[in-house]
Amino acid sequence: MKRTKLINITLVGGIFLFTACSNIEPKVEKSSNKSKISIYNIMGISEADKEPIEVVVKEEIYEEPYIEEPQEIEYISYKNEDLKLEETLNNENKIINDIEWNAKRFLGTPYVWGATGPSKFDCSGFTQWVYRDVGITIPRVSKDQARVGEYISYNNLRRGDMVFFDTKKHRSGKVTHVGIYLGDGNFIHASSAGKQVVIYNFNRKNFYKKRFLWGRRVTNSSIRYVSN
Repeated sequence: MKRTKLINITLVGGIFLFTACSNIEPKVEKSSNKSKISIYNIMGISEADKEPIEVVVKEEIYEEPYIEEPQEIEYISYKNEDLKLEETLNNENKIINDIEWNAKRFLGTPYVWGATGPSKFDCSGFTQWVYRDVGITIPRVSKDQARVGEYISYNNLRRGDMVFFDTKKHRSGKVTHVGIYLGDGNFIHASSAGKQVVIYNFNRKNFYKKRFLWGRRVTNSSIRYVSN
């Protein structure tokens, strides 16, 4: 009898326990706003209130690379440059020819010290007149004429160059005389010894070759006018 009661009590207690366990449900926080349910709500954990993180996606702007427009190219015509050079040389040759012609027309004109022409000359008066007639201005006296234009050595003399000498009995290296080179060893000058405008040759008049100092060129296109 006692055993029967004990079994009954055990059965009743088990039923009670089972019923009690089955009635316990996990409490789930219900949010008034269904859209805010998170994994924490489902697990029954209260999530701390915090502001939603805003994720900003930076929009990349693609720009085409800047390409510099090609500049206009200036083409150099070598043919034109050659023509200019040829024209310059032709002009210089014309000037040289004019110098020679102008000088030779005074052949036989008397030499007089200090005279500047056109009926009589001294050496530097003669050269000044000849060059002035072709548009080239040079100083009046030979020592000043020897400082203008381009220095030229004896071996590089060309038609139209001025030639300078030291004609003193005792040579000092100072300019005392001037003439104009005509090529092939010839030069024209107003000679005090010859008493007129004459043409001499360096090889035949060795005195002048020995007394030669230097030449000066004033016929280049870049040298049109020279002054004292």
